[in-house]
Amino acid sequence: MPVTASTPRKKKSPPKASAREAAIRARSSVKSRVSQRSKTANASAMGRGRVGKKSMSIYMHPLAKDLMKQIAKDQKTTIQDLGIEALNLLFRKYNHKPIA
Repeated sequence: MPVTASTPRKKKSPPKASAREAAIRARSSVKSRVSQRSKTANASAMGRGRVGKKSMSIYMHPLAKDLMKQIAKDQKTTIQDLGIEALNLLFRKYNHKPIA
């Protein structure tokens, strides 16, 4: 059938996911993360979570890493929180605001 000005075009629908893929998506939090990201895009960069933040890696002796894990376990906190605390102490030492 030829397409004329009065005949609306059909939109191509994306290929249907298999039942297994649909079940995985239903259990996954990917959709909620995407919607949460859009909701919190204007949130302060100093808040909790990863929005507005940058990652950074450091290399350390394996014993230092083990000690960090042990301190985190003893203090019932995370290595992430210990790293933030360490950065803030470093910033204070050099007369800067603790903004980590």
